[in-house]
Amino acid sequence: MKRILLLILTALFSSGAFAEVWTIAIDPGHGGKDPGAIGRNLHIYEKNVTLSIARELKALLDKDPNFRGVLTRSGDYYITVPARSEIARRNKANYLISIHADSSLKPTLRGASVWVLSNRRANDEMGQWLEDHEKQSELLGGAGKVLSHSKEAYLNQTVLDLQFGHSQRVGYELGTTILQHFAKITPLSRSRPQHASLGVLRSPDIPSVLVETGFLSNTEEEAKLSTQSYRKRIAYIIYQGLVDYRRRNGGIDVNTTVTYRETVKENTKTTIKNNSQNNTLKDSGIRHKVKSGETLGGLAQKYGVKSADILSLNNLKRKELWIDETIKIPDNGKNSTISTAKAKDKKADKSTDNNNIKDSGVVHTVKSGESLNKIAKKYNVSVDDIVTLNQLKRKELRIDEKLKIPTHNSKTTEKNSNTDTAKKESNTKTVSKDNNKTNVKNVKDSKGKSTQIPKYHTIEKDQTIYAVGRLYDIPPNTILKLNPKLKDGKVITGQKIQIRE
Repeated sequence: MKRILLLILTALFSSGAFAEVWTIAIDPGHGGKDPGAIGRNLHIYEKNVTLSIARELKALLDKDPNFRGVLTRSGDYYITVPARSEIARRNKANYLISIHADSSLKPTLRGASVWVLSNRRANDEMGQWLEDHEKQSELLGGAGKVLSHSKEAYLNQTVLDLQFGHSQRVGYELGTTILQHFAKITPLSRSRPQHASLGVLRSPDIPSVLVETGFLSNTEEEAKLSTQSYRKRIAYIIYQGLVDYRRRNGGIDVNTTVTYRETVKENTKTTIKNNSQNNTLKDSGIRHKVKSGETLGGLAQKYGVKSADILSLNNLKRKELWIDETIKIPDNGKNSTISTAKAKDKKADKSTDNNNIKDSGVVHTVKSGESLNKIAKKYNVSVDDIVTLNQLKRKELRIDEKLKIPTHNSKTTEKNSNTDTAKKESNTKTVSKDNNKTNVKNVKDSKGKSTQIPKYHTIEKDQTIYAVGRLYDIPPNTILKLNPKLKDGKVITGQKIQIRE
């Protein structure tokens, strides 16, 4: 029994915290025929995002003498979930980090999260391991062979239970540390590691965590995850979590850790190179707002410039364009002249319009409740002419504000006249329409002219009792007496009311 317990303890704790170099299995989620989640706007694939982050993380770990990085896949190909754990075990990994990107039907959901092995999954896996003596030997080395010949009924289960418990606890602690660092660069969708029944977390001998780096279904996070700089930052955050966890548990030489400055060294060189190119490029002044379906090559062809120049001038590190993104167009020696000419023509046209509008000499002082429409109607001029003459950049008026009134415009008069005529014709048609439906009565109005008044009237949109009264020259009180069911004289569109005996 002592020998068994000694072997068990050796198997449980020979790896992990006491190892000189920690081997970290990095698992880029999905791959090959399995694209994973697909971005809502840019349509980027999760499998590409995860592989990019995994490669960056491996590069960081390999620079640090305290760690060694191992990828479960190094390219775009498919690996089954069980095979991922086997690759980690074959490389004698101390820990497994599975990298993913989240997705949801709700585009507002965002943030990073970490998942660890659930009790339910642990129990299911433990049952399979108990039935497989070969796996037990692989898991516990010499202890597995001893256990296979042991007469203790529950010893095997106890050992595996200890191993799963150890793996869960360590995974949770590591996940907590990684989340603390993630909070520095992005919101957290869950503030603590969550337990899940995920296949990649199935290994009882390798503490495993699954990192969701953000939501591809969220426009903002998809945009960030599409950039290499943000992926590098995520890789560094995970690396920091591993360093921090090892410092607390297994000891680490701080001087050997990789700093963030080193990780962006290559980016800095690239930026300097791009800035140097930018100094030789001239901006045409043209701004293009990207529409759906437009590509970088299409823009370059449209404006007669090189795609590389567009990327350089806009400091873009991606070739994908985002809808509604504003792109600066480089100067090719022709387009800037065209742009300037258009601007001059536009300014000249505006100046011509201003010259055509003359000041009548009337100055109107704005009173409470007045609007541009009311003032324009009062002086029989257009709103646009008032705005142009007074060089207003707003349509809201201030009390006691002084407004110059433009001269009477014949076009405006004609327009208003046509509008009034149209209204009169509309009213006549309405009356005629009602006449066809109801009996009409010929009466004389206040001016002695003969007119036809129907017995009933159907209320039109925005029409009131008072408007109906004015239309037929009938006092509103008379209409109210004929319609006792009307409350406070309120009517609704489509309502039929009686207007005469």
